[in-house]
Amino acid sequence: MIIDVRYSPVNEIFFWLQCVSGFVAHSMTTGACSLAVVFAMHAYGRLELLIRSIEHLIDGRENSRGNVDDRLAMIVQQHVRILNFISLTDRILREISVTEVVGSTLDLCFLGYSSMTEWASKETTSYVTFVILLVSITFNIFVLCYLGELIAEQCRKIGEMSYMIDWYRLPGRKGLGLVLLIAMSNSSIKLTAANFFELSIGTFGDVVKTSVAYLNMLRTLTL
Repeated sequence: MIIDVRYSPVNEIFFWLQCVSGFVAHSMTTGACSLAVVFAMHAYGRLELLIRSIEHLIDGRENSRGNVDDRLAMIVQQHVRILNFISLTDRILREISVTEVVGSTLDLCFLGYSSMTEWASKETTSYVTFVILLVSITFNIFVLCYLGELIAEQCRKIGEMSYMIDWYRLPGRKGLGLVLLIAMSNSSIKLTAANFFELSIGTFGDVVKTSVAYLNMLRTLTL
């Protein structure tokens, strides 16, 4: 033992160091997740507005000016800007996302194991604490994966809406302008965890399954 923390004032010093470090770590995680929610919801809202613009591509909105070419150019321009914003969001959050995915996988495993051991030893207070932490971390990684799923689904809706409108009413060969929009929607940029994992509901399921697999292995080795 390097330092004996059982006696004052070392005990109090290390106690407050743990409190401060825990507060800083959880504040950073909360801020990162809040930033991800704000960026994702902004992209989601812009994609929703773009879908409404595609719906009015043929006939235009009431009291709107411009012809079909102007509306189509505006739609393509806005789509490119939204994709660039999603790409920028992915670059900003990729390190945070991969840390959350990998960290949550390990945390779920160890917290699940700790909950089982505390339940077996009849330590109710510790058991409830571990369960609360388990639910909190599960919800945290679910939010990140759900945001990625929302963005991906909304991007796919762009291509679906481009096909579902009366594109055959467009004069001449102007309908070909929607082909690129549909192609880009089918291969849109997605939110990822450092390009290792795509943030989606499927990824959340993989995190849970991996955590359970590690938990079973840990139980086999220790219990």
